[in-house]
Amino acid sequence: MADEREFLGLLRQIAPGTPFRQALDSINRLGKGALILIADKEQAADVLESGFELNTDFTPQKLTELSKMDRAIVVDKTLKKILYANVLLVPKTEISSRETGTRHLAAEKVAKQIHAPTLAVSASKDRVTVYYGETSYILPDFSTLTARVNQALHILEQYRSTLDNRLDELTSLEFEGRVMPDDVAGVIQLMVQMVHVEADTGRWFVELGEEKYLHQQLLEWLMLDVTVRLRLVVCDYKKVKVQGEKLVDAIVTMPRERLLEHEEVLAVLGYDDLNNDENMTLVPRGYRVLHEIHRLPSAIASRVVKKFSTLTSIAESSEDDLMKIKGIAGVRARAIRAGMVRMRAMCHPLS
Repeated sequence: MADEREFLGLLRQIAPGTPFRQALDSINRLGKGALILIADKEQAADVLESGFELNTDFTPQKLTELSKMDRAIVVDKTLKKILYANVLLVPKTEISSRETGTRHLAAEKVAKQIHAPTLAVSASKDRVTVYYGETSYILPDFSTLTARVNQALHILEQYRSTLDNRLDELTSLEFEGRVMPDDVAGVIQLMVQMVHVEADTGRWFVELGEEKYLHQQLLEWLMLDVTVRLRLVVCDYKKVKVQGEKLVDAIVTMPRERLLEHEEVLAVLGYDDLNNDENMTLVPRGYRVLHEIHRLPSAIASRVVKKFSTLTSIAESSEDDLMKIKGIAGVRARAIRAGMVRMRAMCHPLS
């Protein structure tokens, strides 16, 4: 398999809006197909026969015109130079291929032999296939990519609305002392699912190239503070003496079928014996709620949690108690107290 970072780098080079993509689109419109190897001279030498050497600057127009010849074109790795044109690609016969068409067969074998990107532009199907090592990938057209991104963003909008409601509910339960394990697992699951959708969408953004920016702004708004809150929820409830970031990584990389099980998520946090107490309630430390207080540095929040241990103790502390903590003077102590009172009132507006 091609290295994922290398492959994403290639997709970025040939994304919509780039000169190379302009050439591919023009070749597609001609309907004659093309075979393009992206490699340096030394790398390409093992598979080349005949043709002629150019060493000319790349332009979309030149590549389009050269594609009218029957054989392959070689472009350097930077996509700045057209090295050869009308060359015959001759990979080793023993290399296997799943393809049947002459152009795609040669492209796949060459990509496997010299581990270099090789593009086959179909003459009849208006399609570009990228071969890179053992990887083969059909470049989706712009409308298909846009539809995928829009669908993912729509899902994220729904997730975000649900998450905001679930976090409000969790805050209320925390002040009431009624947080159940499933409440925590459900919130973590939802945020991790959002992280997964964001990762999937990031791949499509690479392929969208210059057309990604409006979609990217919406994604950033939908994901605002999600990863931060995920870490804080984990830090609020973890039983094991492991850094919150490492636990988040363990949950995010968990197989997705396991993520759907509350028990699996809670086990990462250190809750292995939940069956012994179905009425068990969890006590938050207060990291997430303190994060909601305007302009409260995370270092100060950590000192507050270290001092009081639980959200309930923080909420019941006085300004004088808070001022005993390093870095907290009168103004900041009043801000913390006011923040606690405000959030508790928001949870119980009629009380």
